[in-house]
Parts: sequence; C-alpha cells; structure tokens
Amino acid sequence: MLILRSLILGLSLLAGAAHALETTHLPPATLKAYAATLNSVAGNSQWQQLWKRSRDQGAFTHQGEQPRFTVSQDKLPDMVRTTLLNASSVSAQNTTQALYRYEFANPIGQAKGIALKAMCLLVDWRSLPSGTPPDDTSHMGNASLLQTYPCL
Repeated sequence: MLILRSLILGLSLLAGAAHALETTHLPPATLKAYAATLNSVAGNSQWQQLWKRSRDQGAFTHQGEQPRFTVSQDKLPDMVRTTLLNASSVSAQNTTQALYRYEFANPIGQAKGIALKAMCLLVDWRSLPSGTPPDDTSHMGNASLLQTYPCL
C-alpha cells in the first residue's frame, strides 16, 4: 500500500511538472510580459519571500565577497519593480525560471571589491500553467520571486 501511494504521488508530481510554464521555450519579450503582469499583482508574501531569500544569500550584509547591495534598503523595492518592468535582458534558467537584469546609472552593489550597477532578479514560473497568457493574473499569486542581488 505504501509503495502504491508513493508511486501515485510521484506520478502526480511528474504530471504537474509537465504542465508548468517552461521558460526555455519562450522568447524574452514573452517573459518580460509575464514579469510586467507579476509586477502589478504580486502580493505581500511573494515580496516577503524575496527579501528573506535575498537576505539569506547575504545580499544585505555590509561585508563579504558575495554580491551585496550598497544602496539603502528602502530603495530596493522600487529598483526591483523597475527590473521587472524594464529588464534590459531576460534569460531562461533551470527550465521554469527566468533571470531578469536591469542596469542602473550608478553602482548599486559590489562583489569581491567590484562595483556593480545591475540588479538581477530570479523568478520561478513553475506554478504558472503552460499556455497561460502573459496578461492573465489568475495564477500570478503563485509565481515565486526567488532572489535579487547586484550583478555585472
């Protein structure tokens, strides 16, 4: 009985992954359109998870070699929204994720002593069913704002 239950659970997870939005098959313009919709409807828990994950990765510490922000934290929410809305580049990552990048005029962070002007934002779209129109807000509450950090 336990083996059968495990098999059914495994198959349901596999079937769910097959219906997830795969970013590797989408053009950057479509990924940007999804980001614009997410920007307009993202909820508090999505933002809180982003800040927690980024903090856990050391993006807000004042020392270390890891990529970290040097701008005041109160500016970061607007900077992330700018990155979502106006990403200068988008690249698919890990089947269901997309990395959004936006370069600011002045340095916003550093890593290993190098000043960084760009913000990178990793978004996981796996909870969005394949074929969802970019302007459909009904599933955006499940998209994950995974991490943000300064980058080259």
